[in-house]
Amino acid sequence: MVEITIEPLLERLKKMIADPDSFTHFNSPADPLKISGFEEQFHVKLPDSYKKFLRKYNGGTILYFYREEFLQNQNIEDYKGVSTCLLSIEEISNRYSFLKDRNWKMNGNFQPYPVIPFCSCPNNEILVFVNGKKSGNESPVFDAFHEDFPRDWGIITSDFVSFLKNYLDESGHPKTIGNSEAGVAADYFDEQTETPQEILARTEAALSKEPEHAFYYCERASAFQKTNQLSEAFISISEAIALAPEDAYFYFIRGEILKDAEKYRQALIDYDTAVKLEPNDTLYLCCRAQILYGFGKLQKALDDCNKAIELDNKYKLAYMMRSEIYLDLGETEKATADEATVNRLDDEAG
Repeated sequence: MVEITIEPLLERLKKMIADPDSFTHFNSPADPLKISGFEEQFHVKLPDSYKKFLRKYNGGTILYFYREEFLQNQNIEDYKGVSTCLLSIEEISNRYSFLKDRNWKMNGNFQPYPVIPFCSCPNNEILVFVNGKKSGNESPVFDAFHEDFPRDWGIITSDFVSFLKNYLDESGHPKTIGNSEAGVAADYFDEQTETPQEILARTEAALSKEPEHAFYYCERASAFQKTNQLSEAFISISEAIALAPEDAYFYFIRGEILKDAEKYRQALIDYDTAVKLEPNDTLYLCCRAQILYGFGKLQKALDDCNKAIELDNKYKLAYMMRSEIYLDLGETEKATADEATVNRLDDEAG
């Protein structure tokens, strides 16, 4: 197999940019100091191939749809939100900082935050690299879709060079659905090493400098929860919610803390708020379903499980919960079918 290198692809892109019929918009080269500054500030490493791309073109897009409209107004910036757009170093830094502050989609406190967005897709979806030892100098490209978690973000290509080739081959409309059988983002995360006590010390120091940084309170709450200091955890996550009342993740964390404290009715209120803020999040739906099931509200719990499965037909937790609900409803055949689905998903996962 012939190894693909990025230099011929960059030359190919250069010719496309010069062709007025290709409908491209790419920026001038990125400032190398901004690239190194991003890596030093966040203690992460961009793939070498993407840094080579940035040194030639600081982000850009090939317009795939809406070409007729573009011919009328000649402003491709209006269509970047509906195209597959490679991000500039400034956009990467801003988006990474936002995701890091929310610990977006992480089940734990990874240091450094491992998910690096580099490409925006229609419907606000993103493609990402994973920073870690397994990725090395060239991370695979993963589909970090909002309704899924890193355990479901499949590999689209083995590296950015292969992705760029597909991007050019398809005139800016490459395949963006990953293959989870080839690997998922969670497989590339480094082991977590920070203890709850270390998290508490780090966030206390950080909050002394940034007392209105909501996610630090969330991190503290999770650390308190792990050491069973539930009152302290509740106070800390409530501080986060007061600072960022529209963040569904914070309500989910408070719901988890309240559930550990066996305050199930209060937990249900927070899970319900999380679902209202992010109605397509399968985890939030299943957490609410679990509490509803405990209160004997079987149909409402069933509705949440059905919605989660509709959003992700491989979401094992939803099938497991739905099987229990079906048993309580006397629907043994449906319960058995869901158990079989769980077993099949286990087999597929290896």
